[in-house]
Amino acid sequence: MGSSGMVKSVISYNMIGYIIWFFVISAIDSIPEDIGKEINYGTFEHLHLSCSDIKSILLVRAFINALKNIFYIAIFVIIVSLIHRVTIISNPLSFLIFFILVFGLYGFAFMLAGLVLVVKSMGNWLGVLNLILLIPLIIQEKLLTPEIKEILSYFPIYQGASLLKKINVENIPFSSLSLDISKLVVSSLIFFILGILIFEIADKNAKRKGTLGMY
Repeated sequence: MGSSGMVKSVISYNMIGYIIWFFVISAIDSIPEDIGKEINYGTFEHLHLSCSDIKSILLVRAFINALKNIFYIAIFVIIVSLIHRVTIISNPLSFLIFFILVFGLYGFAFMLAGLVLVVKSMGNWLGVLNLILLIPLIIQEKLLTPEIKEILSYFPIYQGASLLKKINVENIPFSSLSLDISKLVVSSLIFFILGILIFEIADKNAKRKGTLGMY
């Protein structure tokens, strides 16, 4: 019985890691890939002529993409739960964590989008980044060194993953995690603001050089 419970706990732990990873890569890839396609099609400059701000357009598209991915995640959770008879997302407040996390993810996405405007090519580096993000998300925290834990604790991606595992696998009360949630809110807002600023600088620089449509 104890062994069965441990196996289910490990399955839930790993599945939450994969869910976060899928949600993360979908979010951070959406904006730079969107810009890359627009530049490749020669329509990115036209977006700047719209009455809406370019960042608002990209954010709306990204949020629509996020809603679609949440639907896919819900289906995945139901299927895995039925197959393995485990409850992956047991706490409804998990969706609040996803909501807070998404701001940090889009901030990171805007940083990458700014990089796309500078280097004019994505190549395979987004794929490499996705692989790098996966490893810490599925490894149990107790296997990480204190130094790595300290570094990861400043990134909303890993803060969100840690919170989801604590409330869904370890069953720690949400009310006991107020400090962790506050850190996630602050770091997500910082990443979001930094991402917007970096993208704004890169966008203005590309306009000044006349390289918006170059890819």
